[in-house]
Amino acid sequence: KMNLNLCAIALLLFGSLSVAHSRPSSSADLDDNNEVDNSIQTDPEVSSSSSNNKHRNRGNPFEEEWLKFTKTPPTTMHQAPGATVAIVCEFMGSQVPHVEWIVGQMPRSEIDNLESNTVSEYAPTAIVRVRSVHIIDHMLSESRIYTCIGRTGSKMLYASTTVHPMDQGRDQRLGGLIREEKQYQGDQSPRIIYTEKTHLDLMGSLLLLPCKVHARPYAKITWRNNEDKEIVQGDHFKVLPTGSLMISNLKWEDMGNYKCIAHNRAGSDSADTFVYPVLVSML
Repeated sequence: KMNLNLCAIALLLFGSLSVAHSRPSSSADLDDNNEVDNSIQTDPEVSSSSSNNKHRNRGNPFEEEWLKFTKTPPTTMHQAPGATVAIVCEFMGSQVPHVEWIVGQMPRSEIDNLESNTVSEYAPTAIVRVRSVHIIDHMLSESRIYTCIGRTGSKMLYASTTVHPMDQGRDQRLGGLIREEKQYQGDQSPRIIYTEKTHLDLMGSLLLLPCKVHARPYAKITWRNNEDKEIVQGDHFKVLPTGSLMISNLKWEDMGNYKCIAHNRAGSDSADTFVYPVLVSML
């Protein structure tokens, strides 16, 4: 049974990591003219495992600090007039990787030394794959750089996307006037912008599965469990005001797919998180 569990974890990990080298297929996020940058930028000063770890089981992903891209954002995107742009970035790593976005050009040295002001979830035994989407819901007046940064522990990776407004050339021919950037008016269908696609953790742990949404007006969030039934609030499952699903005292029978659903009068969106409880004896 232990070997079967380890094989299942290996399939989850390497199956997720293998998509890092494939071209994204979602036409909603990329068009045919967008190029994909599969390079990974890392902090060269971050050291590998310390001498205190020499007695650990080498290659055990639960005991090592690591971070990988599972989807790098494209190097270039183009914004059509009136269009909303969605830039997708995914990481997988130990603990719970935190993702943030920087708008504008920033030297690599500054990014390497940048400190996050966001408090991350403390889950030292977790392995998590996170998905973050940056939404541009206004018409850009000029080309702009958006950098996706992933962190876990002392590890950091990042990649940048330059978004070009498609009518920028016309504006330049008309005298180079800079347009005022205004947010699009009217309702916006929900778009889930931050979620976990996979979450592995030890049985008995407390899990927080995020579900952050971009929408106008406010979107209502509901969750469905691994039996595809709407989750009822209780001691074991709680949907928090932030939209996150909290699972207390993780059990083997909790394994499976959990779906976050966001909806408002303009539409709906959903995202799945696969939860895999891990036996302590496996480690």
